[in-house]
Amino acid sequence: MLFRLLRLILVLTLVVSAPLSFKAMAQALGQGSAGLVADQQKVIQDLTAKTDDLEKKIQQDGEDDASLVEIRLQLEDLSRAALTSALVFRSRLTEINNRIEVLGPPPAAGQPQEPDIVTGERQALASEKAEINAVVASAQNLSIRISGLIDKIGNMRSELFRNLLTKRYVLSDALSPQVFSDARDEFGNLYKAVSSWLSFAFKFKFQAILAATFVALGLALVLLVGGRRLFGRIFEADPANENPSYLSRLSVAFWSTLLPSLAVSVFLASTVFFFNYYNLLRGDIGVFLNTLAAVIAGVFCVNRLTNAALEPRLPNWRLIPVETGPARWLVRLTTAMAVVLGVNYFLSIVNDTMGSPLSLT
Repeated sequence: MLFRLLRLILVLTLVVSAPLSFKAMAQALGQGSAGLVADQQKVIQDLTAKTDDLEKKIQQDGEDDASLVEIRLQLEDLSRAALTSALVFRSRLTEINNRIEVLGPPPAAGQPQEPDIVTGERQALASEKAEINAVVASAQNLSIRISGLIDKIGNMRSELFRNLLTKRYVLSDALSPQVFSDARDEFGNLYKAVSSWLSFAFKFKFQAILAATFVALGLALVLLVGGRRLFGRIFEADPANENPSYLSRLSVAFWSTLLPSLAVSVFLASTVFFFNYYNLLRGDIGVFLNTLAAVIAGVFCVNRLTNAALEPRLPNWRLIPVETGPARWLVRLTTAMAVVLGVNYFLSIVNDTMGSPLSLT
């Protein structure tokens, strides 16, 4: 009898103290979540302030592309920080949703009332969830705003690039009489330098010039003829083949570009080498000849490559699907562009070597 009385007292004690312990636990969890919410609200406020400053800076440095790039990088960091702040609540939201699911929905009208502790816990969880969702929404809105600023920077940079391409320059200084006069004098000096060297070379070094040229030409011919014999089948396109495979077309384009370009390069390099070996070149002429050889090799390689890829004469061996007429024009235009770039490079070397006036540089 005594033991039954003690058990009854123990059960009553647990029943009375359970609501208090549950309430204390809910309050503790609520306080912990409230601290996390307050911390993340402070983080979002700091990120928003930094975003405001960067937005003002965008308006101030709208004409400086480098500054816009730097601002964009900072905005991307802020966007990642905002998303990280929103993800902090993922685990807590999962716990709240699971607990609300365990508690179940409130009883409908006419059904027995649930205990006050359950109602209080459900309300506390709903309130906490609303606070967390508000912070998450603020972080998401900030991220969307930052994305809009990043897109704005992209549009501004595109506009700057278009303005740079369409910018008008004053050509009166570049086409002034002084420029033409300096150019005439400079070409005269170049002609005198080259003609004096040629006169000396043909008068005193004619045999050395012939020997160096023929040796270099012989090496190039050996390479070209040997290459044709070794790779003859994959070197030239077969007009009778009306439907060659892509691998065959690619192989022909590769070897028909590589071997002739290599032969020309060997000839030019050997010529320069033997001219130096026979002491035919002086300082400035050596620089000019090296540059000219590089330009010739580059233009030849570009011409061979475009012909191999476009193949104006054999449409069935063409790598790029274009019509025959446009293919011919593309070859001509590409070669002309290579020539212009090569001449520009050669003249820049001449200007540097001969100390041309500032108006020509």
